[in-house]
Amino acid sequence: MHMRAVAARQGSQWIAEGWTLFQLRPATWVLLGVIDLLLTAVLYELPYASDLTAVFTVLWTGGMICAIERCRTTGTAGLADVVRGIRTNFQPLFAAAVFGLLIAIVCDLTGDRALSALQLLAFGGAGNSHSVVALIAGAIYLTAAVIGTMALWLAPALIVLNGATPADALRASFAATWRNGSAALVYGLIVAGLMVACVLTLGVALLVVAPLVYLSTYAASRDMFPLER
Repeated sequence: MHMRAVAARQGSQWIAEGWTLFQLRPATWVLLGVIDLLLTAVLYELPYASDLTAVFTVLWTGGMICAIERCRTTGTAGLADVVRGIRTNFQPLFAAAVFGLLIAIVCDLTGDRALSALQLLAFGGAGNSHSVVALIAGAIYLTAAVIGTMALWLAPALIVLNGATPADALRASFAATWRNGSAALVYGLIVAGLMVACVLTLGVALLVVAPLVYLSTYAASRDMFPLER
């Protein structure tokens, strides 16, 4: 897989390209976004199963990437394309999803301590043994969250579009995010702004933002990892 460096402005371009793809089949993408949100909510509410949302997200992302590729090439897409994408690439996607599950477990185990660490830093309470433990847990949480996000962002797309193995996809996604940090930062800030819009609209904007994240991730993957002909 050939990875290329891109300018910071590409972060906004990925959003623009995702929006262009959204306009091809808006009803389809909204429907798929609703299904995604409902299934995620159900998994999150199940006792002892909230971490399985990480597995579902990786699998669903792979299916969405397949549907988006079909939409780009044929102009049509649907739930069947998502299911086919998951089924066809299930083994490598599931292997990447296991990594996501491990990251989620680490974050869950250190999350409360991380909050304590933030409070200690904010109010200058560091010093005793409990505060040291909290700060260490906070560092572990932050490290796992950042590494996990960078490695998992493009991994499903690389598996589906580029035929990468799970390990190669995770490494390549991390490397691409690191190398193109300025573009990734611009992209992340825009997505964060869109999430704020979701809060301000009481979640209504999420019907568009949720699929747009997948569509723009597809655009980012194709930009940084052009398909070899």
